[in-house]
Amino acid sequence: MHTADKAALITGAARGIGREIARQLAARGHPVVLLDAHAGVMDAAQALCDEGHAARAVCLDVTDEAAVKELPDALKDLWPSLAIVVNNAGISPKHEGRKREVMDMPLEEWRRVLEVNLTGGFMITRQCLAPMVRTGWGRVVMVTSQAARVRTPVPGAHYAASKSGLAGLARILAGEVARHGITVNCVAPGRVESDMTAEVGQALNTDLARTIPLGRLGQAGDVAAAVAFFTSAEAGYITGATIDVNGGNTML
Repeated sequence: MHTADKAALITGAARGIGREIARQLAARGHPVVLLDAHAGVMDAAQALCDEGHAARAVCLDVTDEAAVKELPDALKDLWPSLAIVVNNAGISPKHEGRKREVMDMPLEEWRRVLEVNLTGGFMITRQCLAPMVRTGWGRVVMVTSQAARVRTPVPGAHYAASKSGLAGLARILAGEVARHGITVNCVAPGRVESDMTAEVGQALNTDLARTIPLGRLGQAGDVAAAVAFFTSAEAGYITGATIDVNGGNTML
């Protein structure tokens, strides 16, 4: 596989897991597009360029349908070679370090989480399938969550519902696009050190780490490595699957 001919787009790439996914794919030779609503995505892309990688940034809200539809024009020469899409963008609101329970959850918050985590992934994927269909090769990876697989105590119901929905989207899409040489898979992280998980405080994260068989929280690189595998030629006969990256915390 000539990775230089296969561009990768990663959402939620300004920091954390998304940024590390972009770094690992760039290190494998893929031109990478880092997409995020946060202006820090520009610095993240520049850092990769400074290391000698082919990278560019797109500052875009995945819930903005009009902006998503403009991606072919925004990427121009790179668009025909787009072959990998990683839907990583996601939010998990906390209030004073805690989730809101369903009986206290405002509809506005529910809708916003589903818009970013699920509808955004749907719109990005829908927009990006065309160049993959034309070339007859593609990889779509959904970054879901342990919360999409089992009950977890920290994320809210909206987060679990959105990530479960993303997994369901992946299964159906995998069946629809397989004939075009496109695979669709999920990576489901458990508790990973990030800005998002830091919102609940160090004490809770330390307690949670003690329940994990491998004895630690995950790192962004752990998740990125699983994503990179799914985008590789070696994973070409795997579709509709999920890799759990949780240190053994959930064994299915």
